[in-house]
Amino acid sequence: MHSKSLLLFSVLTTILLPLLFLSFPIPVHAANVTISLTSGTVGTSISIKGSGLSGRLATIHWDDQIILSKIPISETGELTCNLKVPPACRGNHIIKITDDSNWTGSTASATFTVLPGIEVLPRIGRTYTTVTVIGNGFAASEKDIRITWDGTVLPTSATANHLGIWGINFDVPETKKGEHSISAFSSSTDVSEIGEHRFIVAPFAKVEPTSGPVGTEIKIDGFGFRTGEDGVTITWDGEIILCNIVAGPDGTWSTTLSIPPCTPGHHTIGVYGSSFTPKGIVPDTDFNVVPHIELEPASGNKGTKVTVNGAGFTNGEAITLSFEGTTLEAKAIADNAGSFSAAFEVPQSRVKDNKVKAMGNAGNSAEAIFITEKIAPLAPTLLSPKQGAKLETFDSVGDVFFGTAKRLIGIIAFRDSRQQGLGPPIATFDWSDVNAEGKVSYTLQIARGDDLSSQALLKEDLVDSEYTLSRNDILTKDIYSWRVKAVDDVGNESPWSDVQEFEVIPMSNQILILSLVIPILFIATIVAVGMLTWRRQRIKR
Repeated sequence: MHSKSLLLFSVLTTILLPLLFLSFPIPVHAANVTISLTSGTVGTSISIKGSGLSGRLATIHWDDQIILSKIPISETGELTCNLKVPPACRGNHIIKITDDSNWTGSTASATFTVLPGIEVLPRIGRTYTTVTVIGNGFAASEKDIRITWDGTVLPTSATANHLGIWGINFDVPETKKGEHSISAFSSSTDVSEIGEHRFIVAPFAKVEPTSGPVGTEIKIDGFGFRTGEDGVTITWDGEIILCNIVAGPDGTWSTTLSIPPCTPGHHTIGVYGSSFTPKGIVPDTDFNVVPHIELEPASGNKGTKVTVNGAGFTNGEAITLSFEGTTLEAKAIADNAGSFSAAFEVPQSRVKDNKVKAMGNAGNSAEAIFITEKIAPLAPTLLSPKQGAKLETFDSVGDVFFGTAKRLIGIIAFRDSRQQGLGPPIATFDWSDVNAEGKVSYTLQIARGDDLSSQALLKEDLVDSEYTLSRNDILTKDIYSWRVKAVDDVGNESPWSDVQEFEVIPMSNQILILSLVIPILFIATIVAVGMLTWRRQRIKR
């Protein structure tokens, strides 16, 4: 009998144990829980994510009290669910997750901090409307809790229960229509922890924003109108600009519109409805119009024609335009609605973002940015000749003869081009290349002395960053200055380079002596050869 029992136990163990492990796999690591928020007020919605769980269903506990159950767990041991913070007093609370596997490793927890807060009911009312303020998340049994209306402490006080909950009722005092603030505090809870909660004394229309240029889109929200009230109308300085707005079941409505063309300063936005909310019931809103300009186009290069459209200026105001501080010739006069239009051609610019300003003689002004797609190139750097260099117009005996032959006889012609003058060269002017988008040309200027207005030579549209000077360009003895600037393919000019001086020397003493001696020797040789030839011919006769 005993052996049969052992055999039966062995068979059951062999069959049931694998099934047990299949249903509840042993976790390979401990469970973990993360929450989307670690602090908040009562009623805050938080997301809970669990991992490393072993069972099939999970349970969520708040301070050991079950608040969610039978939450499905995926085959990978994960779950996701949302939880609203339940009524609880101020401070730290434990959110714990367990599953039905009964493994100790399938339990995890996280800490959530409850913060104090209030709820205002209703949020819209009229004078003498009874308002209820409910507090949650205060300390257990917190005493002498007070509420404020627009910063003024009301006489009623309250004491929180064991869950930090309390309530106070008060009647809206006589006050202006519009938005008001409600808050709460105690000896252990500051107003800054609660913040300001909005209460609207109706009927009221809220406008946002309340300042901007012509064309600004504003949003208008209406509160406290009659249920389904139709014929709601909006006016601008008394003129209707929008009508036939219908309020919803709760008496609220919302619309948008653009500020019409008008002069600068303060204007009135009025709102009224049907006979239930006639004119004068809803407070007007002040809107401050500021001058404004727009550029068309707003980007380009030198020479681009730009139209400036302005609004929000004074009727008949004379407008002057400037570009990066330089006054332009374009002018305009604002019309009855304070609008104007003017055009100008973009001048050269050395910056990308250029400030275009419209200035009126009545003191109004507005600015816009014009983006230069291609800014002016940088100035080149002069390489040679160096400062103080001396250049000889005849630096060899051969040059003396060539120059004399060219000038007196005219039988020798030298090539001419845009970059090289006539005659043998005396110097090459060299400067650095300028990096710029597109093609770049250069302008070389040479002046006598240091007076750049006394121009001796000007070479424009030079393709290369050098120019070979010949005696036909400069022949006289003097001291000269030279400089270079770059020009891109849209006409932007760089600043002039630094100025360097050089001196032109017609002929050195050595060359002068040789130039005199060699012709004499040459003539003497010719005479001697001629006399010898004459004598030989005479002897032969």
